[in-house]
Amino acid sequence: MKIKKSDNKPEKEAPRNINNNIETKSEIPRNDKNINLLFLICIIGVSLGIALEIINVQNRQQTKDKLKIRNYWVYSAHNDVDNKNGLLKHVHLVLERLDYTKTSNDSDWSLLWSHDYPFRVLNKAVTNLKPTQKVNHFPGTGFITNKVHLATSTSRYIPKAFELPKNKKEFLRYAKENREALFLEKHNQHRGVYLKNVSEIDLNSGESFVQEYMAKPFLVDGHKFDIGVYVALTSVDPLRVYWYKGDVLFRYCPSKYHPFDPKNLDKYVISDDYLPTWEVPSLAHPYTALGFGMKGAFDHYAQSKGLNTESMWEEIQKAITEVFIKNENHIIEALKRYKSSDNFFEMMRFDFIVDEQLKVYLLEANMSPNLSSAHFPPNQMLYEQILYNLFSLTGVASSIRDISNNTVQNMLSSQKNIAVYSKQCSTVCKETCEAISVCALCKPCLTPQLKKALLKAHMENLHKGDFRRLFPPTMQQNKDIQMVEEETKHLNQKKQDAILMVPRKV
Repeated sequence: MKIKKSDNKPEKEAPRNINNNIETKSEIPRNDKNINLLFLICIIGVSLGIALEIINVQNRQQTKDKLKIRNYWVYSAHNDVDNKNGLLKHVHLVLERLDYTKTSNDSDWSLLWSHDYPFRVLNKAVTNLKPTQKVNHFPGTGFITNKVHLATSTSRYIPKAFELPKNKKEFLRYAKENREALFLEKHNQHRGVYLKNVSEIDLNSGESFVQEYMAKPFLVDGHKFDIGVYVALTSVDPLRVYWYKGDVLFRYCPSKYHPFDPKNLDKYVISDDYLPTWEVPSLAHPYTALGFGMKGAFDHYAQSKGLNTESMWEEIQKAITEVFIKNENHIIEALKRYKSSDNFFEMMRFDFIVDEQLKVYLLEANMSPNLSSAHFPPNQMLYEQILYNLFSLTGVASSIRDISNNTVQNMLSSQKNIAVYSKQCSTVCKETCEAISVCALCKPCLTPQLKKALLKAHMENLHKGDFRRLFPPTMQQNKDIQMVEEETKHLNQKKQDAILMVPRKV
């Protein structure tokens, strides 16, 4: 049978199908390219977006970090204080732990730590300070730390002293009336101490002064010692003074006191190579094995001898307070050249000795006490704890950079924190702010200056750590106001106000 050509349709359509397949195959790669291109553009866009967001986050973080940066610099005319392993090693270490960056005077600094008195040499740097800047000395405190001025002050805590040749006649008269008294000749510039007979003392050099020697000191295992108490001044007018109660520095003479030999200074003069607490036999156990501080170890020893050290520590506090009260006027006068007293704080070390009955004698106040543990590494903890507590007390360690802002201040301390005497304020003081002294503390009578001082005192109280306030003294709640006024009548009006204005919560 013959097959008709018309019956072979699939054979005729086959070429058309082949062509259709070829066209379809040629269109697919073109579409893929468009899709790939679109996909690539999307990826690039997303990547750019992520990159931009990362940059923005980094910029915001850098801005935050810049706001957090606090700079400090150190100064001394005679010592290498920039060396982070040198004289101020622990100052550098503590400040770095508080996220401070060491810089120079040319930067926007927050803290100047000056080893020397800075107000003449660095006059430009410490004039017109910003509210956020602090300096570790008060102008005018040289009247306290000057060795001659302090020694010749009239006080039951300070051994009798005479400036030479200015008080030569008075000295000779006193020596004649007190023939058994011994005298130390001390150089005005802290360069030497010598026990001499009156006939051996140069009365006309003008470079020294003489001070009566306390010949019967309390001894620990036969060694004479002195007591270094760290003190912080945070404000004047009103006056606020603190002492570091966490520990004190005990330094023992290398040689035993008896048999006494005035030519052997190691028996009665404390030098840089003193005997530390942990090398004194009776103190080594409480200090090392029991973990007490130097103060605790000494108290332990004295109590074992039947002595109570509480009154001794109370007298030490009274002696320090007296010095500041007597010299505050000098600091106030010096501060008149500066915009604000809030830029300054100061730490000193007051050195004492005690006699056989633990009677207290004040020898000197050190403007820049030694904070180097190079000689005695165990002192590192003492120095760093003191510094940290000092920076906390004064606001240097605050995580808030600028507390001069009113909103920030209210967040830390506000009116409710300093409100006192509700009975008197709502009755006696209601008609007149002059009715009694405490009316000055009632909110309607409170001056901006006094309110600022009270709020600052409250903030110090919150962050005082191991510091305890010496002045103003803590008020006792059961004391009548008239009784407090009677007890403080010997003080001038500003100091009376300073005591009366201490809030209950401070």
